[in-house]
Amino acid sequence: MGPTFGSTLLQSRNDPNGSFTGIPKATAIWLGDESNSSMGFDTDNLSMFAGWTNGFVYVKGGRDALLDHDEVRGQVSFITKGPGWTQGGEWKAKPTKFGPLPRDWAKYKGLYHYGKRIVLSYTVGTGKVLESPWAEKLAGSVVFSRSFEIRGLKNAESILLAQSPQGGGVGQVLEVKGVKMSIVPRSKKSGDATVIAATVLGDDSSIGVDGHRATAKVKEGNSRFTVLLWEGSEENLTAFADLAQQKFNVPNLNDWTKGGPRKWDKTLKARGDIGIPKKGEPYALDTIQPPFDNPWGAILHFGGHDFFTNGDLAVSTMEGDVWLVRGIDDKLDKLTWQRIATGLYHPLGLRIVNNKIYVLGRDQITRLHDLNGDDEIDFYENFNNDAEISLGSHEFSTCLETDPKGNFYYIRCASGTRHGGSVLKVSKDGGKLERFATGFRNPNGFFVGPGGVVTAADQQGTWVPASRVDIVEPGGFYGFVPCHHREEKPKTYDGPLCWIPHKVDNSCGSQVWVTSDNWGIPKGEMLHLSYGKCEIFLVMQDKVDGTPQGAISKFPFRFSSGAMRGRFNDQDGQLYVTGLKGWQTSGARDGCLQRVRYVGGDWPRPLSLKAHKNGILLRFGVKLGEELANDPESYAVNHWNYRWTSRYGSPDYKVSNPEKTGRDKLKVLAAKLQPDGKSVFIEIEGIQPVMQMEIAYDLEHENGDELVDNVYNTIHKLRPAF
Repeated sequence: MGPTFGSTLLQSRNDPNGSFTGIPKATAIWLGDESNSSMGFDTDNLSMFAGWTNGFVYVKGGRDALLDHDEVRGQVSFITKGPGWTQGGEWKAKPTKFGPLPRDWAKYKGLYHYGKRIVLSYTVGTGKVLESPWAEKLAGSVVFSRSFEIRGLKNAESILLAQSPQGGGVGQVLEVKGVKMSIVPRSKKSGDATVIAATVLGDDSSIGVDGHRATAKVKEGNSRFTVLLWEGSEENLTAFADLAQQKFNVPNLNDWTKGGPRKWDKTLKARGDIGIPKKGEPYALDTIQPPFDNPWGAILHFGGHDFFTNGDLAVSTMEGDVWLVRGIDDKLDKLTWQRIATGLYHPLGLRIVNNKIYVLGRDQITRLHDLNGDDEIDFYENFNNDAEISLGSHEFSTCLETDPKGNFYYIRCASGTRHGGSVLKVSKDGGKLERFATGFRNPNGFFVGPGGVVTAADQQGTWVPASRVDIVEPGGFYGFVPCHHREEKPKTYDGPLCWIPHKVDNSCGSQVWVTSDNWGIPKGEMLHLSYGKCEIFLVMQDKVDGTPQGAISKFPFRFSSGAMRGRFNDQDGQLYVTGLKGWQTSGARDGCLQRVRYVGGDWPRPLSLKAHKNGILLRFGVKLGEELANDPESYAVNHWNYRWTSRYGSPDYKVSNPEKTGRDKLKVLAAKLQPDGKSVFIEIEGIQPVMQMEIAYDLEHENGDELVDNVYNTIHKLRPAF
């Protein structure tokens, strides 16, 4: 971990007072080795929600620490609940349960790293606020500090500093040894003399109380001051007063916003493994070896990646890091890895725009800035954090993409908020978020392709009978009823481009479109990644009377971890895939960064599938041997439907008897190789629109090589007879 850690934080399991139930968008801040203490900042409420001693964060181990929420590690000294600042000088209730405060009230701007210090940046009304937390030891106790530098505050406002973890007891303002301080009870327990005390250093603000809460009032305009917070017994208040009377330099926080020294000054060398293609296959799978054994013990579950214009790669990890990978070339023998950022909250999407890194976490889109040119991130800018998240354990945000106009898109897993189970669109400047489409369960697959075509993939679960790949339209509803976000519950859903049987893809990854002229498969085709099976598929698209439908054909290799994200590198025209393991996947490694490299030759599988009223036209990438291509016995066709219900997944149901489970085998009446030598029309008895069809073929290349595989497709509409 670094000095900050983004998470949904729960109270410590060792906290007997039950301090707080949980903070959906929390940033834990480490306050140095000497104090061994931490503070937590709520980026929605602009509040320091807790300070605690004897630790940082306890990361739970569920599903390789990828699922469960984390906990405060240590003993909580103080907490705050609700908004951290007044609006117009008045304490007000937050208008929504989840999500950030209204922008005209307060807005989180980001945080700066400067050595061991962290500077938070946010606005309060028109005022610009810099804040830096810290802590020091005092006679066996810890004194927390919050230093402020404020510019242009329109009205006098108040800051919420501390309250009893149980919210009981009325506070009071006292003067101890000439130091004015607010004091609130630590707990309701009878005979407990422990208190929380706060005071302000500087002439620009005053201390106060509001019921059981300690507050500080800040004057309008500009100001600089430091707040001290301490928890201990009443008899030791004089020691706290003595510290407050000592010479205490209020730091110039602006000096810490210009870039600090590198934290991770080692650049790690690595080599890649060049794959050998199978006979007759036009692709090889190369591996860029990640530094799993690194000086910081950083875990490398990869969640997103993208390329700079010079071919360098930025890749994010589920644990919150971003790494810079250099030296990517044909040989992969001079690779370097550099850790450049840390503390992000489950970053499962990464996009580079104008050579600037944007990272999608569960809490926000973060734009990363290197302020002093040392290739390490100094400012973590909040580009947009308008999405609401709750305390649900599976509320991931995945796959950050952009359209041709520069708007950003991502997809969220299901939750009880306004944004759960939705594709979300963020304006180019980050100023506006809106729902684009709804009805998704737990999608890990999403993309924005050529011309702004939006695709998504959900996997089998409640209201999702089987994995599905969708062309997503604005306002569309894609099946998961608990996240329909409509006034009335939908009675139907928008159909997918293609259903995928559970045994073929039990957990979807992203899609990616071929954008290279040097990759064999034609430019403009769509690919689909499988997290669960660690595989990649060609998606064959068709459109009949404006209705999209499609089919998939599998590549003949597996990635070393669950395949999640794909990007083409403009420098070499090849496809790069990242992934991780932790859920149900056949992956062997924690994470993977691999290259699907075109080595020459034709695609020995179908490139397109078109459904007609009398059969299927398959076009292959190679010429077929006539004898087997023209033999109806070379093909086996089955079809079946699923049921859209609240149950988890769906059995296969016969088309011939919808109440009976199973599949119908269709008779192949004839097969005819077409004049191009690559296309074959398979005449099928009883073909009709169906949710799932399987076409097995046993053919030969014209050179005698075997071509044996399966194609899975969905038929919404049929073309006229061939």
